[in-house]
Amino acid sequence: MSKKESISVNVNISNHTVIRILILTIVSLIIFAFFSKIAGALQLIFVSAFLAIALNPAVSWFTKKIPSKSRIRGTAAAYFMVIIILIGFFALVVPPFVSQAVDLFDEIPTNVQDLENQDTAIVRFIDRYNLKDVYTDIVSQVKENISAITSQAVSTAGTVGSGIIALLTVFVMTFMMLVEGPRWTQRWVEMQPERKVEKRIKVLKDMYTMVTGYVNGQLLIAAIAATFAFFALVISSTILGVTINPIALAVIVGLIGLIPMIGNTIAAIVVVIFCLFVSLPLAIIMAAFFLIYQQIENATLQPMIQAKYNDLTPLVVFISAIIGVSVAGFLGALVAIPIAGCLRIYIKAYFADKIAPKNKEKIAT
Repeated sequence: MSKKESISVNVNISNHTVIRILILTIVSLIIFAFFSKIAGALQLIFVSAFLAIALNPAVSWFTKKIPSKSRIRGTAAAYFMVIIILIGFFALVVPPFVSQAVDLFDEIPTNVQDLENQDTAIVRFIDRYNLKDVYTDIVSQVKENISAITSQAVSTAGTVGSGIIALLTVFVMTFMMLVEGPRWTQRWVEMQPERKVEKRIKVLKDMYTMVTGYVNGQLLIAAIAATFAFFALVISSTILGVTINPIALAVIVGLIGLIPMIGNTIAAIVVVIFCLFVSLPLAIIMAAFFLIYQQIENATLQPMIQAKYNDLTPLVVFISAIIGVSVAGFLGALVAIPIAGCLRIYIKAYFADKIAPKNKEKIAT
């Protein structure tokens, strides 16, 4: 039998290589730590850029109508319009909504006690399956949570203050981007190679058209949903003889409905839960309304309006919305679809020309 010869392998690593690896590792850690520190600021910058693109058509329109053609004055006019709308919204919706919410929380213990004394399907279900102890525990927990709402509101005052500061930062940064945006775009065009400038300008215009179209389409869809919800609330509450604030609930539908794909479902759950504490028949009617309306919207409005601008499949839209919510909450859900649409435009523009000739050669052979 032949003996196996052992082979020894020596790996020599120079000091220069070790130093390079250490330097790259340290630099990578520093860069990661740096971006982790400024992640919040980057989110504000990104949101400001998105809002600037969305508001640019209105700013351009005001700039053309102003005799001086001043971009600053056009931006100020557009901002003034937005401020008026926001003031009107808060003045019209927030006070009655807060008042009704306070009354609702005050009346929950009484409504729960009345529910126990009534011969309803819920009470019969509890008695039939011996769920009295479970029901009592749930009621006691609800009462305890209601009593703790005030203290929780005080503890979240700091978070609200931080949110206001972030909102003001986005407000100012968006204004500056709207004013200086055309100059940035012009400088970017001047820096491009002459043989690629036309193609890149087209890609930039396609992305701009997609983002503005998406914003307009989503606003239209949310406004339609809020309008129908308002009339459904008014009609159903009038028929049932219950008091509710249809304007506030309709605005909730409009705001949450801005989230693509899942926004209307979340809004429907919020409104139905709110109606449930006012009137069980009203909650049932609104649940049926949202169920029917969402089927109609998904079959008509969503494909007709949004697919016209982003040309994305429903699966891609849904995945993008979920990822956006996971990364940046409500704002992430709003900007996820435009990002996916812009990536599609970029891939189509810069990779289709390279892939298409190869596919043609395969088909020819």
